[in-house]
Amino acid sequence: MSENSISPVSITERIEILDVLRGLAVGGILIGNLQWFSGYGMMPPVLAAQAPVVDQVTHFLVHFFIEGKFYSIFSFLFGFGFALQIARAAERGDTRATLFKRRLFWLLVIGLLHAYLLWAGDILSIYALMGFVLILFRKKTDDSLLKWAFALVTIPIVTYVLLYIAFVSFAPPDVATTINAGQMEFWTESVRKASTGSYFQILTDFNLQYIVGRYAGLIFQMRLPKILAMFLLGFYAYRQGFFQDLSGHRVFIRKVLIYGLILGIVGNIAFSALAGNEAPFPPSLAGVGGVIAYAFGVPALALGIIALVATLWQKTGWHRMLSFLAPVGRMALTNYLLQTVICVLIFYGYGFGLFGQVGALAATLIALSIFAVQIVISTSWLKYFAYGPMEWIWRQLTYRKRLSLRIGA
Repeated sequence: MSENSISPVSITERIEILDVLRGLAVGGILIGNLQWFSGYGMMPPVLAAQAPVVDQVTHFLVHFFIEGKFYSIFSFLFGFGFALQIARAAERGDTRATLFKRRLFWLLVIGLLHAYLLWAGDILSIYALMGFVLILFRKKTDDSLLKWAFALVTIPIVTYVLLYIAFVSFAPPDVATTINAGQMEFWTESVRKASTGSYFQILTDFNLQYIVGRYAGLIFQMRLPKILAMFLLGFYAYRQGFFQDLSGHRVFIRKVLIYGLILGIVGNIAFSALAGNEAPFPPSLAGVGGVIAYAFGVPALALGIIALVATLWQKTGWHRMLSFLAPVGRMALTNYLLQTVICVLIFYGYGFGLFGQVGALAATLIALSIFAVQIVISTSWLKYFAYGPMEWIWRQLTYRKRLSLRIGA
């Protein structure tokens, strides 16, 4: 088959529940990211403890129900999409995943530009890099995929235990005081730079520093194995045909719903009580317990949410209600990048400069407002156009040919 005859999945070929889940994930990720766009999530614990109770409660609820869960859902969907594209490639006789690699390359480019030019909290570049690792698993058996996913989930636990042992053995006694002082200094400087800096100043100073800290944090928190584990579970779900035949897998989906929500809620309660974040520093024995709870509680709750949506999707009334999320999911890349543009203009110095001045509740309300507008914009856009603007650009780069943007053109 010639490359010119290869085209993206058509609208009629799409599995709509995946767009619904993708739209839900985009909204959840925005709510979580607003804690960081606003600066509230970067606040030192000493200052966070002095925040209004309503902000402390909101931040806890966002942390408990949102953070980690919705990027896990998105990771799961990425793995499912990978499997779908690999299957289509096999039908064309492409055993080297050439098109998928090209797709990842351009996603990496978009992600790096996003991280450096706008916001260091970018996830696109991470997904692209881990996507190249995912390719290595395309010939694994189903059992092997599950075993690898479980093993990858345990890596952060082993790593943190080793870090705790090293810390107890070698750290100086006054290290906690030094860390607290460093956190306070970093917060003060971050507020000053982000809220007052020009675009060029933020680009060359705050954002560059943030990028270094961001990638260091991803390594320290062992986020990469967690993402890959969810990729593999999505890959497995495609092979089992769960979303291709929801009614035929109703019993299994119900089990995932029950056990996922129970384990997820219990795990997140334990994680919140013991650790507070996915890799607390300085390391502690309570932190070890929290990391264990996070490792299993977060993916379990993410899978439970997926199963809940899949269950509700099969009920007529809920089907109609959930469908409004599908347009956002079809334009996930565009909406994700648009969220960044809006948020940096709200919080950074070259916009309204509100960084460090907005509490957790206000940040969450801002996120919900942005997402509500995106639902309306996405629905209206897709009445006339086949893709979101960035999806259109990304597909043309991937397929190396011009694609019609307007429906019926």
